[in-house]
Amino acid sequence: MSVTRRRLIHLVGRAGGISAAYRTMAAMGLLAAPAAYAGPPALPAGSGAGSKVLILGAGIAGMVAALELGRAGYDCTVLEARGRAGGRNWSLRASDVVEETGGRQPVAWDAGEHLYFNPGPARLPYDHQGILGYCRELGVALEVLCNDNRAAFMHDDAAFAGAPQRNGAVVNDTRGYIAELAAKAVDAGLLDQPVSDIDKERLRAFLRAFGALEADLVYRGSARAGLAELPGAGTQSGRIAAPLDLRAIVASEFWQGPMQFGELHTMQATMLQPVGGMGRIGEAFGRMLGERIVYRREITDIRRTGEARGARVLWRDARSGERGAAEADYVICTLPCPVLRGIDADFSPALRAALAAPAYVPAGKIAFQAERRFWEQDHNIYGGISWTSRDITQIWYPTAGLHAPKGILVAGYVWSDREGEAFAAKPPARRAADALADAAHIHPGCAQALGNAVSVAWPNIPFTGSAWAEWSRATRKQYYPVLLAGEGPFLFAGEHVSYVTGWQEGAVLSAHVAVAALAERVRRAGAPARASP
Repeated sequence: MSVTRRRLIHLVGRAGGISAAYRTMAAMGLLAAPAAYAGPPALPAGSGAGSKVLILGAGIAGMVAALELGRAGYDCTVLEARGRAGGRNWSLRASDVVEETGGRQPVAWDAGEHLYFNPGPARLPYDHQGILGYCRELGVALEVLCNDNRAAFMHDDAAFAGAPQRNGAVVNDTRGYIAELAAKAVDAGLLDQPVSDIDKERLRAFLRAFGALEADLVYRGSARAGLAELPGAGTQSGRIAAPLDLRAIVASEFWQGPMQFGELHTMQATMLQPVGGMGRIGEAFGRMLGERIVYRREITDIRRTGEARGARVLWRDARSGERGAAEADYVICTLPCPVLRGIDADFSPALRAALAAPAYVPAGKIAFQAERRFWEQDHNIYGGISWTSRDITQIWYPTAGLHAPKGILVAGYVWSDREGEAFAAKPPARRAADALADAAHIHPGCAQALGNAVSVAWPNIPFTGSAWAEWSRATRKQYYPVLLAGEGPFLFAGEHVSYVTGWQEGAVLSAHVAVAALAERVRRAGAPARASP
């Protein structure tokens, strides 16, 4: 029986926890330590004069490339199949429409700055300085996003009789029990060799502080894990909640990922988001580039007109059906591989094999307008994520619009193969019904407050074809260099041509690499004699 890479990682995580899964991902070449951000390539002013470049796709990578090349004098045109800029950088609001293969979903929500849904990227890590730098330059206002919330829930049908538990209780009670075991091991002399240079008494004090142990080195609960009764005035001193049963925690799936979620490098605070939705970034790029982006140009053919320089791209108007062509000295292609595979292009067999190599994640999300922000009012949850063993996997609580009368709740975010493919196969009405049924295991009765569902299954979205790329160690070693090098007049960029797949930072950095490579080709070849039109 074949096992997918994602399934293998899940199995390793089930046996050895998230650290084992992390090491497995590193060994498979799925992780890499990020290099310090050096900023966009510094191209000499006017160095691109006389060189014409076509950029396929007005996603983040394509627009970054157009912006940086334009500064150096290149004549850039961006061809985009959609009627908007941003690609997977997308926020849905009132009156928008989701178009999937085989159907349309109007967004029937109220209008409001905080009433939006990010079906694609939804967070900006603090050290993704490439995308954050463009937010600064383009004037995209940012705010802090609550990503990991100790007040949110973890739910597993197989533990605690299916009752959801507070994130803080699971995380801190587990740490307390682990600290208790370590402290007792110190007293039993089991750590004589490792701590031969350390005062045992000081180590015990450290473990007591780490796990909130009592003087006898036993964990009996902690305010870190939550309070059964809040302190107040008069005689209300407050009361610590009884700790969760360690056996039930171990029996759950919590320790495979949700417990360590906020400790992962890309998930640590401070996490950021654009005010008004992630799509504000794509919109700002679109305004900056203006008429350099030509919309509704679906690419049908890509052809060389020269060996190292010269290309012709055929397009069809995605709305009217009109056909046309554009020529340039070079082409930077930022279309996702699932889209490129379906375009008639005179790429070499080696390049075609490279485009076929990366797997893509069939992610999907579903959001509802909440007539009452019950998560805030009933549970004191302000932002963050709840986890569940049910198919919806996660519930995202909005950080925007705190204490507003209404809000947009992401009641499902799926990305594993089985869940993602099943989500994409369902009609929107079925997705909504199933998501509400799953969410009710964490928030009983939530369906009474949630309505007007909007869902996006990325495998069904035209001109995208899936969510993000995943390379195995073997495919990255064999095929990634082919995409990175490009071929003839063609260069490639996008999150899939980076070690930061699944993040907008990967798109930004890949565009920088492609821009620098193109500039070097122009420098070596010399600009064409003709003036750009």
